[in-house]
Amino acid sequence: MAVLYRKYRPQVFSEVLGQKYIIQTLKNQVKSGKVAHAYLFTGGRGVGKTSVARVLAKAVNCEERIKNQEAGSKKELDDACGKCNVCTAIAQGNFIDLVEIDAASNTGVDNIRELIEHVKFSPSVSKFKVFIIDEVHMLSKGAFNALLKTLEEPPKHAIFVLATTEAGKVPATIVSRTQRFDFKRLDEGDLKKQVEQILESEKVKLSGEVVGLIAQNAEGSSRDALSLLDKVLTLGEKVSISDAQHLLGITDTAMCDELLGLIAGKNIEGIPGFFDRLSDQGTDFAVFNRDFLEFLRKVLVAKITGETDFTARDESLKQKLKQHAGSLEFNGLIFIIRLFLKSYKDLNFAPSPQLPLLVASLEAVYRSGSAGLPPSSFFKDQSSKIASSVPSVHISQNQAENFADAQAAEISLKEVKGFWLKFINEIKAVNGPLANLVKNSSITGTEKGAIKLSVKFLFNKQNLENPKSQELLSELLQKVSGKELSLRAEVEKGENHAASEPAQALSDALKIFGGELVD
Repeated sequence: MAVLYRKYRPQVFSEVLGQKYIIQTLKNQVKSGKVAHAYLFTGGRGVGKTSVARVLAKAVNCEERIKNQEAGSKKELDDACGKCNVCTAIAQGNFIDLVEIDAASNTGVDNIRELIEHVKFSPSVSKFKVFIIDEVHMLSKGAFNALLKTLEEPPKHAIFVLATTEAGKVPATIVSRTQRFDFKRLDEGDLKKQVEQILESEKVKLSGEVVGLIAQNAEGSSRDALSLLDKVLTLGEKVSISDAQHLLGITDTAMCDELLGLIAGKNIEGIPGFFDRLSDQGTDFAVFNRDFLEFLRKVLVAKITGETDFTARDESLKQKLKQHAGSLEFNGLIFIIRLFLKSYKDLNFAPSPQLPLLVASLEAVYRSGSAGLPPSSFFKDQSSKIASSVPSVHISQNQAENFADAQAAEISLKEVKGFWLKFINEIKAVNGPLANLVKNSSITGTEKGAIKLSVKFLFNKQNLENPKSQELLSELLQKVSGKELSLRAEVEKGENHAASEPAQALSDALKIFGGELVD
């Protein structure tokens, strides 16, 4: 049995899905007899480039269409009949005047020279000889140069169709000698309709949820949609949404919703268990990371626009997106997205596939503007656990005071300014966002071994004074000054600051997290 994407490949222009304006232009050219000598079809995978190229080869050579045109028939003369000898031969892949080349396998000059020799000969049985070069961007520089002259002045009987997913790699000299058509990604609604029509033809029934799942995850590709449908049909007709998700390796939206809920709710204790459950279910963490980023994108769109109609069709999903968009601050959401973009890159190098995601989730709880730091009780609990495991030592009041005086190194403002730039560079080598925060803070004075800084916002103060930052800053201060020092942050006060514009707050947040605000 033929796979579905081959069985239901478009055979005439009227069957092509989604590319309305391209098809209308080609039909007008066929009808008027003003077909170009070379075309460049660009676009993503599975959007119909080579299928349209074959249909074009049918249309220009269709015996029935040519006969009607010569007879002055009033019938539509812009599409192939799909039934004559030429149309049948092309559909079966054995038409002698249609030459298809895979440039990925035939990249060299010799392959193109052989093609050029073939171009010189007139068609054997049809009006035009059509040459389809798929993945044309894979040709070598020499091969492109060999093809150039033929594309510029081809014989009247030859039509070239170059297809590529990466138009940017095709030399401008080649592009300028063709008519370029950019194929768009197919709409989810069109793909859903196509799947439903095929199910009807195959006399098979699937639930609307499963059909919608296939259309959503085809990424605008008709071929991908039919490949996914092929896999789902192996389970039979009574396929549940969870079965389809598991088979296709697609993340349930509920899992994305749960993880974001844990992060936004500062539920740090529940995050490790969440990833353990994913691991027990055999989840592909790369797929989950990708799908979670898509979920975050939808939340971000809802946050910016206040609308979810164009990001989700399911009503329950719309409510989840609205809920998260309302509970998360903009700068925090941006920071979470950056963390999971980084974890997606780190997956290739991590010893455990869940580790980058686990770290990103925990860091999102600790540092994102929306979640802030964990509850103070968390640190107290950890401190008490550590204290209970250390033997107690009795220290007198005088000993404690002498110890504190010894630890509080005196330092002047002039000394601080002398090593401040070096100190910032040392931080930058270890933690860029923290270095930006220190650099953008003002030194207001010194007091008993502490350097006092003025910061604009409370979350700046929290980032500077959290235990992890304090440990790093104290270590680097000792390195550059030779003294045991610490940093203390104070939030600026005043009406002007209180009325700061949101854009300024966003700008400062992005500086801390390593980004920038673009007007």
